[in-house]
Amino acid sequence: MTIKKKMMFFILGLTVVIYSITIGYTIYSLRDEAIAEAKKLADTYASDKANDIKAKLDEDMAITRAMTLIMQDYVDLPTDQREKMQFQLMKSILEQYPKYEAVWMSWQLEYIDTAWTKEYGRLSINCYWDNGTIKTSQEKKDLNGFVLDGLYYRLLTEKVEVLTEPYEFDSYDLDNGGTLLAVSPTKTLLDDNGTALGVMGIDMSLEEYSKMTTIEGYEHGYAFLASNNGTIVAHKNPEYSNKPLTVLDYYEELDINLMELVQTGGKGSFTIYSEELQDDAYVSIAPIPVGRSNAPWSVGIIVPYSEITGSINTTFWFMIVVALIGLSLLTLVILRISNDIVSSLEKTSALLKDIARGDINMSNKLDVNSKNRLGQMSSSVNTLMDELNKKATFSKLIGEGNLDADFEVSSEDDVLGNSLLEMRNSLKNAKSEEEKRRWTNEGLAKFADILQSDSENLDALCSTIISNLVSYTKVIQGGIFLINDDDPNDKYIQLKGAYAYERKKWIDKRIEMDEGLVAQSMKEQSYIYLKEVPQDYVNITSGLGEAKPNIILIVPLMLNGEVFGAIELVSFKEIPTYQIEFLQKLAENIASTVSSAKINNTTKKLLEQSKIQAEDLQSQEEEMRQNMEELQATQEEMIRKEKEYVSKIEDLERKLGNQKN
Repeated sequence: MTIKKKMMFFILGLTVVIYSITIGYTIYSLRDEAIAEAKKLADTYASDKANDIKAKLDEDMAITRAMTLIMQDYVDLPTDQREKMQFQLMKSILEQYPKYEAVWMSWQLEYIDTAWTKEYGRLSINCYWDNGTIKTSQEKKDLNGFVLDGLYYRLLTEKVEVLTEPYEFDSYDLDNGGTLLAVSPTKTLLDDNGTALGVMGIDMSLEEYSKMTTIEGYEHGYAFLASNNGTIVAHKNPEYSNKPLTVLDYYEELDINLMELVQTGGKGSFTIYSEELQDDAYVSIAPIPVGRSNAPWSVGIIVPYSEITGSINTTFWFMIVVALIGLSLLTLVILRISNDIVSSLEKTSALLKDIARGDINMSNKLDVNSKNRLGQMSSSVNTLMDELNKKATFSKLIGEGNLDADFEVSSEDDVLGNSLLEMRNSLKNAKSEEEKRRWTNEGLAKFADILQSDSENLDALCSTIISNLVSYTKVIQGGIFLINDDDPNDKYIQLKGAYAYERKKWIDKRIEMDEGLVAQSMKEQSYIYLKEVPQDYVNITSGLGEAKPNIILIVPLMLNGEVFGAIELVSFKEIPTYQIEFLQKLAENIASTVSSAKINNTTKKLLEQSKIQAEDLQSQEEEMRQNMEELQATQEEMIRKEKEYVSKIEDLERKLGNQKN
């Protein structure tokens, strides 16, 4: 082989091997990491979907629970008064929540009808929509005995709250008289002694959950919702609605018992081939605990592998194009050099043979003792050896995953070096984007667990959120503000939690609704990012003295257009855009939790108000009873005295009659 052919074969061959190893290793690593991150993201989506649906179902269960707590105090009222108050309550619920089809309840006759002495028998009361009008009806049932396998008897004996399995509901409010897929949050009415007085529930349509099957960021991926017994409530394919999970095309191929996983409220994931998607898919299952029921629902996320690896395939072809360009440019360089040195001396030729075999031994560099063409050729060979060694070392470092390795091109015209730098920068940018996505996904998963930990104690939850958020974002300090609307006439913004210098800070701070940057951000429903902090806005004090921060970020807590508060973070360094986007997503999740907590507080207040009204009513009845007893005693005394006066008059008349005679 000629010198030119050897250079072309060996140098290009070595470069192709290095390129192939580097690209192959990088793509393989990125693909595994992308799949792992995509699975984590799918698990996060499943948890988020579960939290969204849980918030909706918990609200419905809370309303049912509140109604039973209010209604159970009516059992001892006179019939007319009880019927009036119970229909008012049921009607107000339908008016306030038009999504409900009907509100119903049953009283045990033995507690409301003194003439009824049997332990069975009930009065069924129904309040429902009929063509835009609220109507009521009632009838007596179970007069000959309990239906032992029915839901009513189960609730009466087990004294629990239950979200029923989906069923087809004949809606009076549909123009065509059709049916809806519905469900009923139900609860037992109990008195103070724990005696079951009856059952109360709501009939509501599941139509809104059919809109929750889409997944942001995936064209063909989707979510599905299943009840506790494995009935599909919502699915991308409407034909699966109200059918068991066994209709899924991959159900029989699963290594796990999906039906058992859903019924026990477990969390799980698996990879399976889906005929529907015509692709391997990742499926993540997350449980949905509903109120205080022991029968959780589940949500599933299914994502095709082709969408998970799509971005990696794009990166792969981009790297292939860059590699081909680099190899093409390297070929041109070798051709030019080989044309200049074909007429060199034997020593130079021998050295070039070594180089062509890939033997780049720096100890064999040529001695440059002349300035003629031979010297120029020797100098060029030495320079070539230096550059090839540097590029090979750099390529090897990249292949080993060291994307921060230093490399300096020999000149502006170093096409191979620039190609290697472009390849290194492309891989580095891809890795940086993956790290940002990983940081965001891990943060969302971390705070999803925190938001589920203690949603009943809002103060403690706010403190936990802000302390973890300050630590996770590595800012100096932070605070979480919520709108306090307990008094409609005195609505203000309250600091619920603050954290600074790795310790919790107890600050009682009140902000008016039109005062300061926090109120401005909440009013505009947009985050505020300041690089120039107003004078005396905030100072940071430490053992080294006092300093003024450079950055303030305020993000409103919003859900469905409603603002519940804001998060304020203070930092000495700028907050990256991807962290701001993460905080906006997290703010919506926090707002969802705050909304649920406020609903629970409102429910408690309604319960307390109902009890106070019942006590006032009993007090008024006792006072009326005493007044009636006093009036009756007075009337009896007057009758007695009247009889005495009549008797005296008759005696007097007899005496006068005797005297006349």
